[in-house]
Amino acid sequence: MISGSAAIKFEWAMLGLTVPFVLLRLYSRCWITRNASSSDIVVVATWLLFAIGTGEDYATYRRGLFRNHYSYTLDLLDEFEDKEALVEVLKISFTNTIPYYGTLWGIKLSLLLLYYKLIPESIPILRIGLHTTSFVCAASFVVIILMNMFWCLPVSRNWSLDKSTACFAYASFQPYFTTAAFHILTELMLLILPFPLLKVLNLTHRKRVEVGALFALGSLCIICTIVRIIEIGRAANVATVAVWSTVEQAIGIIVVCAPALRGLNSQPIPQSQVDLESANHQSIHGQGWWTAGRVTPKRRDSGGAHEILPKTFLRFSNSHQQQADAAWEELPDKQTPSEISVAQRVLSTDMEMSSSASCEELKVTKPDLAAQRRPA
Repeated sequence: MISGSAAIKFEWAMLGLTVPFVLLRLYSRCWITRNASSSDIVVVATWLLFAIGTGEDYATYRRGLFRNHYSYTLDLLDEFEDKEALVEVLKISFTNTIPYYGTLWGIKLSLLLLYYKLIPESIPILRIGLHTTSFVCAASFVVIILMNMFWCLPVSRNWSLDKSTACFAYASFQPYFTTAAFHILTELMLLILPFPLLKVLNLTHRKRVEVGALFALGSLCIICTIVRIIEIGRAANVATVAVWSTVEQAIGIIVVCAPALRGLNSQPIPQSQVDLESANHQSIHGQGWWTAGRVTPKRRDSGGAHEILPKTFLRFSNSHQQQADAAWEELPDKQTPSEISVAQRVLSTDMEMSSSASCEELKVTKPDLAAQRRPA
């Protein structure tokens, strides 16, 4: 059985382990690829919640919770000697559910933002699956927060010292296993969702290894969740619960930071090039305050967090080129490219070709060879 001091040291070590991954992600996205987005803000907020949870565990350790192999049961009210410190411990443990589940669901949100950039709208079935997964994740988060906060009413029962009225909402049977079921369900949905996309992609061996390693880490998160549930079912020891919960959170943060590390192999993009691309190209996924039009097709080869499969994704997204090629094939008297000239195409500076481009919009004419001959 893990001692309390060893558990706290392990928590701080895992928190420190995630720091380089978060910093390298930010460095890659903000400096090298210059492709920062809302997912980076989510990752930073998730890490802060992880740090807050670790700090609260340390606060309960300083008050004696991690000693003498205490467990999250009502027997704690009789075994804990310092009653004033016990009230503080129970209050901190009650509020600790927010940063803990916030970290887990923040990891899910970061993955969803990644999937929204990877899965194109040209595959409607996968987009419907993505929307469904997003809805399930959002609804499950609301349910688990409400259950873990308001299962015991009045809320003051969570830190009551009267054993007849005391109630630990976060350790009660129904909230805990409902939360565990939602957690495993959403993890499986996030793990399975990208697999149909991989079937239509032409990946190199190296990229297959990278994607496989990423999915292996994601599977490890599910394994840690199952092990934590089993350990708590056997004995809700405070130190054991803290260790497995920390492993689960740390691995999740590493998983969402790992794709961005590919950008470290690229050369930093000059700011002038970013500004030029922002002026000449419109973002594939739309513009917002977090992108400012910087997510452009040219910069997708830079190895950002959502660029695991950049070239194939552009093939799905670049509908303009596909429709232009189709329009060319439908022309009755098409010639070789060297025999064709574009007469004139007048476009306003603030207009772009829409995705519904047709043959009529392509002003293609044959050259007048007779007009080019000079009289003898």
